[in-house]
Amino acid sequence: MRSALVSAAAGVFMLGIAPQAHAQEFSIIPDSTVIGRNWGYPTGTPHPRNTENPTGETRVDNLDVVFESVIFLKNLELTGYDTSTGIDGETFFGFLAPLRLRYRAGERVTIEAGAVLGQNFGDEDELDIAEPLLRIVYEPTENVFLVGGTILPTHPIHDALLDDLHVFRETEQGLQVRVDLENWKNDTWINWRIREDELTAEEFEVGNASQLRYAGFHADAQLLWYHVGGQQNSADRVENRVAGLIGASFGLMGSTIFEDRPKWLEDVRVGGAILASHDDTLAEETGSGWEVSAHIDTRPAEFVMVRGFASHFSGSDFSGARGDPLYQFDDYTQGGVTAFWTPGEGFRIETTAVLQHAESELNYTFAVNLVWGRAFTVFTPGAATN
Repeated sequence: MRSALVSAAAGVFMLGIAPQAHAQEFSIIPDSTVIGRNWGYPTGTPHPRNTENPTGETRVDNLDVVFESVIFLKNLELTGYDTSTGIDGETFFGFLAPLRLRYRAGERVTIEAGAVLGQNFGDEDELDIAEPLLRIVYEPTENVFLVGGTILPTHPIHDALLDDLHVFRETEQGLQVRVDLENWKNDTWINWRIREDELTAEEFEVGNASQLRYAGFHADAQLLWYHVGGQQNSADRVENRVAGLIGASFGLMGSTIFEDRPKWLEDVRVGGAILASHDDTLAEETGSGWEVSAHIDTRPAEFVMVRGFASHFSGSDFSGARGDPLYQFDDYTQGGVTAFWTPGEGFRIETTAVLQHAESELNYTFAVNLVWGRAFTVFTPGAATN
């Protein structure tokens, strides 16, 4: 979009997204509209070796066909828990492909229309996901975006509040505000999941992730409200669940205390967070917890980033309605490694291995994500007049 946005997005792509106070079992791909976590308005079609257009954005008055695809494999090997907890191991293996036309109507308006296709491999009957995609993005001021329609599901929010696995199960429709400034990041959204009718209660979630950055210091505030209910149906079901987080972290990135660090060392970051939840489904129940986390980012090669990470959560009766269920345990520890590299031509490869310890059980998660995004211009104003 503007040169500042291109530079910022390219910088984030090269450095890797830093989740600060967030636990890590999720993808860290920073520039997809499908998977990973990011701020602002990613195109999903990056080409970092293209110095003229590293983010793959559509030029003003141009119409592009956008091919963005994610092949994912995520195996959650969770064993030994009492079946009453409702926590089971699960394997996700399939693809997501939001295919769309992207028209940039002006400097500040972009329209995308198409369909989100997806399938879990092994399902021989039909596509698991086949939903229309319509996204209107307005940028009232630089790096502030209003999104309507099919919103971006790549929320930079803690797994305890919103589990990253939801991206494999559903699309998100609603309204969204995203901010990607140097010192202020924000993602606020409403995801309208089920519309109310005579028999069915409405269902939606409202979320917010905000982050203040200054000289290597990051302060986080996050909230997710999940609501089921309504006034004109016979479901007789009303649920309100709220989970929130306040956290802070400090790292080398953006700090002046370690300007002479080795070139292979990108960042070292440590942080902590306080979490709280309230659930009024059956009985008024309030939970809480705290977490400490750390990660180190290294770059053994120009287009390769390797992150090592660890975190420990301790809580009591914490309940995030849409969060990772492992955070319902009183203690949860995890550690692992993620490798992320960009061989070129809009292709990204990510592998993750995580060891998890909860309720005296040792489990593991293994994930592989293959992401490719490319835009092909089908209309330019100059070509139309020639």
